[in-house]
Amino acid sequence: MTNTAGGLLTVDEVAELLRVKPRYVYRLASSGELVCVYVGRYVRIPLISVDAYIQAHTVEAVKPVRARRPGPRARRHLRAVHDAER
Repeated sequence: MTNTAGGLLTVDEVAELLRVKPRYVYRLASSGELVCVYVGRYVRIPLISVDAYIQAHTVEAVKPVRARRPGPRARRHLRAVHDAER
């Protein structure tokens, strides 16, 4: 990235940072998900807004729950229920 005067980034810099197309950055800015500042006809996005967007859309990995085989007591119960259905 180049000089970020006052923490304002260009659309291309934000796109490079997020690894998306510049058009998507414009879409995020127009939808309000990224706060933007208009400097004349140019769009600038505060670095704080990009950081907030990343924080809001970060999902922590969850440890998968391993399916356990029922224990002997549960197997007896399941067998009894199964035999009762017959």
